[in-house]
Amino acid sequence: MPVDLHAALRERFGFAGFYPGQEEVISRVLQGQDTLAILATGAGKSLTYQLPALLLDGTTVVVSPLIALMKDQLDMLRDRGITDVVALNSTLSEEQELRARQRIASGSLRIAYTTPEKLEDEGFLQLLRSIRVPLFVVDEAHCISQWGHDFRPAYLALGAAIAKLNHPTVLALTATATPSVREDILHQLGIEHVKPIVRGFDRPNLIYEARKADKEADKLKILTALFSGDEALSGTGIIYTATIKNALEVTRYLTDELAVPAAVYHSKLHKEERTQVHNLFMNESIRAVVATNAFGLGIDKPNIRFVLHYDLPGSLEAYTQEAGRAGRDGDPSRCILIYRMSDTRVQNYFLTGKYPDVEEVQRVFGTIEVFADQSAGVSMVDLRKILQLPLTKLKVILALLKKSGYIEHVGKSAYAVTEAVRKHRELMLNLANYETKKSYDQSKLAMMLQYAESVSCRRRFILNYFGEDFERHGCGACDNCLRAQAHGAAARIGVSRFKIADLVRHAKFGTGTVERAERDLVTVLFPAVGYKTLLASAVSRAEAQIA
Repeated sequence: MPVDLHAALRERFGFAGFYPGQEEVISRVLQGQDTLAILATGAGKSLTYQLPALLLDGTTVVVSPLIALMKDQLDMLRDRGITDVVALNSTLSEEQELRARQRIASGSLRIAYTTPEKLEDEGFLQLLRSIRVPLFVVDEAHCISQWGHDFRPAYLALGAAIAKLNHPTVLALTATATPSVREDILHQLGIEHVKPIVRGFDRPNLIYEARKADKEADKLKILTALFSGDEALSGTGIIYTATIKNALEVTRYLTDELAVPAAVYHSKLHKEERTQVHNLFMNESIRAVVATNAFGLGIDKPNIRFVLHYDLPGSLEAYTQEAGRAGRDGDPSRCILIYRMSDTRVQNYFLTGKYPDVEEVQRVFGTIEVFADQSAGVSMVDLRKILQLPLTKLKVILALLKKSGYIEHVGKSAYAVTEAVRKHRELMLNLANYETKKSYDQSKLAMMLQYAESVSCRRRFILNYFGEDFERHGCGACDNCLRAQAHGAAARIGVSRFKIADLVRHAKFGTGTVERAERDLVTVLFPAVGYKTLLASAVSRAEAQIA
């Protein structure tokens, strides 16, 4: 029987209506159609699986990368009287995990939240196979994509997990996915046939601005101007910095020099300290939280009036996700980027740490090879001791080797070379994809800088980047458009002969996809080298290849 979704929404959650895109996603899911939904930050992604989970027969599995986010979701559901939910993650004791698994085995739960790492456990997969799973939800789905800004190795196993669960309906959710990332998500999850639902990237109430600083001291002068005088920021907000050092320095400057009540938040704070800052912010006892990107996910505060970036972020995805936390109540809010050209050095340093070099990958593989005759393989703990590599870097290398078929899991957290490698010792490590990914992320940083330096409509720049067209010449609400209006000029774009998603060919870089087209310039994403901004005359139309 058809379900009255509006009545179910009012009854279960007390909401009067849906946000753009929500009803379409829920209808698709209830019809058993695999779905990829790209809904902007604040567009209510969690409701798109929570409501179906309450209407479908069985236990919906929700894969989430963040334990804090799971806790927030559980608390919210319990506040609404929905208690047949559970979360399995690394914070549980053995006894708690056993109880949680027993509740799942009973088949009476509506939602089971879990991390991608748990789904690498064959025993847990067997448990899920023993019950009815009508819906498999991948939250923050961009983490599965090698092109995503938050690539998480454990996500790569989700496609296989879905297959082992006899392919329940799949719902992949993200607030940030460029056209290339969308394709990769669909491919990795094995749902290539799906047409994505993209909604809500145009947030008309957000006012985008960028301020360039020549020296580090100039950034503090810009801060002073933003918290005093005619252009002073109103209300409460978040100030993002690239490093803990900058977060501490900015907090000290705000409190000591500008008398602005502020608190610092970063990953090295104790849990109690993080909770305290979170509460001060939610209760508006302070004007600003100065934070690294550790702060913000799961923050349900609709009246954030400003999001300030004190340093250049590593990508437009990261920037829009963080800036998008402003103005969820629909009222005007400011998103201001302060940057120096030298900020790119910090982000390039992060990229260097994220991507091991070829020698490091070969060292890890060689070490696992040494233990090839051990049936138990070599454990993660031993690999760290032997190789002295940071855990994150080691995890990325292991995921790369596993994905490429060179190594496999043995037991819970040990690794061994695969049978194919044992039989064919001449197999060489192919790290071409890895180098490509590195170039791609560096090109995304270049795109972020291009946004900062842009003299045309910033809203159009962001929407084009995420594959949405913006028909008007200017938005009238970013600094560039407002400046053009003040000078009595229209924000002229100029008609390009290329459109977003057009396939084009370049003599050196090969075939790519148009991501932006403005005046006589095009920004093209080439699979081998990432983003390149070129003269339109340098590329020609390419015909789509039929596979």
